Amino acid sequence: MAGVLGQTVAAPGEYTPSILERIDRKLGRDGIERPSGKIINGHDVWHCYELSWTLPNGAVTFTTGALIIPASSPYTVESKSLKLYLNSLNAHVFEDDDAAITCIEKDLSELAQSQVRLVRVDPEKVQGISCKLADDGLRVGGPEKTSAYRCTGFRSLCPVTAQPDWASLCIEVSASDYDESLIIEAIESLRNHQGFHEQCVEDLYSRIEYALNPSELNVVGFFQRRGGIDITPWRSSVESSPRITRLFEQ
Repeated sequence: MAGVLGQTVAAPGEYTPSILERIDRKLGRDGIERPSGKIINGHDVWHCYELSWTLPNGAVTFTTGALIIPASSPYTVESKSLKLYLNSLNAHVFEDDDAAITCIEKDLSELAQSQVRLVRVDPEKVQGISCKLADDGLRVGGPEKTSAYRCTGFRSLCPVTAQPDWASLCIEVSASDYDESLIIEAIESLRNHQGFHEQCVEDLYSRIEYALNPSELNVVGFFQRRGGIDITPWRSSVESSPRITRLFEQ
């Protein structure tokens, strides 16, 4: 993949939406051996911890936020280009905070060709959207209907640099179809897989679905932070509202 990933690029000194680079989701999905038809259900949450811009009175806004990109979007954003884009806002003067958020949503929506939302979360409130992996509050399905497998130390490789990426997983399977050994086998089969976070979760979802043929399946990957951003892809067999939940360790 050509572009800023793997290259030395200085942070722009002024607002530069042109630095954003898109990733065609189809390319990653074409690499899945038996792709599920349901991997377009869900969303990717990009927790951005270094959002900053300037206001007309000279005040500087520093905040955090969650970008929500639908899994059904034709494109997603390349993470390093997003980091550079967000840095390009630092010295830009917006009429107010709402104008900055509207601008970011517009630029990312045009890139993804789908509606992208930015939910602002003040830094002191980040703890309020955080949870532990063991908490049932992060589950999509009801505990009475699904069994959950949770693990830390999920490993995959960056498709460009081959450097390891790490995540914690929460996998929910309809209780009558649950088989822990097959879930573990699917997870371990991706340990040396090269793919972007979203594609890895979709590949894992597809492998588990093929192995178990469950009536309900939910897979969430809580990937560790890099460059002030972490990514949490949610994929589900059922319709669910976007959630900005993160793990404390992210």
